[in-house]
Amino acid sequence: MIVFQSPTIAPELTCATGEGAAYRGTIAVTESGKACQSWSTQTPHKHNRTPENYPCKGLENNYCRNPDNERMPWCYTTDSDTRWEYCKVPQCGDAPGPGTALVNCADVHFKNSST
Repeated sequence: MIVFQSPTIAPELTCATGEGAAYRGTIAVTESGKACQSWSTQTPHKHNRTPENYPCKGLENNYCRNPDNERMPWCYTTDSDTRWEYCKVPQCGDAPGPGTALVNCADVHFKNSST
């Protein structure tokens, strides 16, 4: 019998390691306190970093992300005078060690059970 098992959220997804490309937390304000624009909307700022153009980058909401390898997570702002800003995302205390699996967008997790 095959049982679907929910993937475990790895700690590195809720805090940033390195440049924060794997960050999947829910911070949605910039370093200066501006609200983030949803990645799927084009107002007030038009852009091409959409969930369709950057699949598997966590762009489904208005959360701070780093889809294009900037130096840290960022977002477009809802302030028409400020296109984008970096976000203050906490750094993880320790980077994943050897053998630590990172959750991959395409991963499907199965658990084999004989009972």
